[in-house]
Amino acid sequence: MEIKGSAVKATPDFVKANHLKNYSDWLKTLPNESRKIMEDPIYATTWYPLIESVIIPTQKAADLFFNGDYNKAAREIGRFSADIALKGIYKIFVRISSPQFVLSRASNIFSTYYNPAVIKVIESGEKKAVLQFEKFSVDEKLIMERIAGWIEHTLEITLKSPLQVTVENIINGKELTAKITAVWD
Repeated sequence: MEIKGSAVKATPDFVKANHLKNYSDWLKTLPNESRKIMEDPIYATTWYPLIESVIIPTQKAADLFFNGDYNKAAREIGRFSADIALKGIYKIFVRISSPQFVLSRASNIFSTYYNPAVIKVIESGEKKAVLQFEKFSVDEKLIMERIAGWIEHTLEITLKSPLQVTVENIINGKELTAKITAVWD
């Protein structure tokens, strides 16, 4: 799987914003290919390998800043990414939109960030939505937590009520299909 550079940039930006003193320590923990991606300019429209550009850097951030909790690190980076993406006019737009509309648009946006993924809304109701992600590999399942974090924070901006965002990973050999379910009051 490949990911667009604009999404790759969220991880080093998160580390800089929240752990600036340890940024160089984080870089040093990365394998050469991942470190090179982080040290070189990251171009928004360039495709990068998902594991080397996002999964491994997230795992290393988890080791350093989240006591090895990969899922928590991925969720927090996803939440950070939503905050960055939804600044200014977009934040106002999200606040006045319904959760169903925001999530239907999000599935279209996610499809442009992951190649060759298939991403679709498979259920949309008044208080619930389910997005399905296909064509990922088992090694890439951590990205689902990051996407869940993005959805979670986006819905927090949209709603003022409690919500729950869960990830269900369905593994078939080396293939991963995931369902992310968002529920709100």
